[in-house]
Amino acid sequence: MNRPNFTPPEEPTDAAGYNRRGNQYSRNGAYEQAIADYTRALELDAAFAEAWFNRGVSWYELGQYAESIADLTQAIELNPEDDNYYGRRSLAYLFNDQPDLAQADQDKCDEVRNRG
Repeated sequence: MNRPNFTPPEEPTDAAGYNRRGNQYSRNGAYEQAIADYTRALELDAAFAEAWFNRGVSWYELGQYAESIADLTQAIELNPEDDNYYGRRSLAYLFNDQPDLAQADQDKCDEVRNRG
C-alpha cells in the first residue's frame, strides 16, 4: 500500500510561524500540538493577541473551559475590539456553567460587532 508523502511543516523561527503551524494542527484536530505551538508563540511574543485567542479556542475544543477562559480573557485585554474574542469566551463561559458571564460577553460581542 502506498502512503502519501507527508512533509512535516518547517520548524518555525518566530511567533507568527508558531501561530501558523498551531493553526494547521488545530484545523486537523491535533489540539495538544496546537497548544504547544501557541504556547511557544506566546513565549516569544506575550502581546500576540491572536495566539492567546487561538490557544483559548484549542483549550475549548479539549473541554478545558477554565484554561480557555483565561487565554481568551488575555486576548481581550490585548485587543478589546475583536468581537470574535467575546463570542468565543461567551461559549466557554456557557459550557463552564457561568450563564450570566456568557450573556454579558455575548452582549459585548454584539456591541463591538455593531460598532465596526
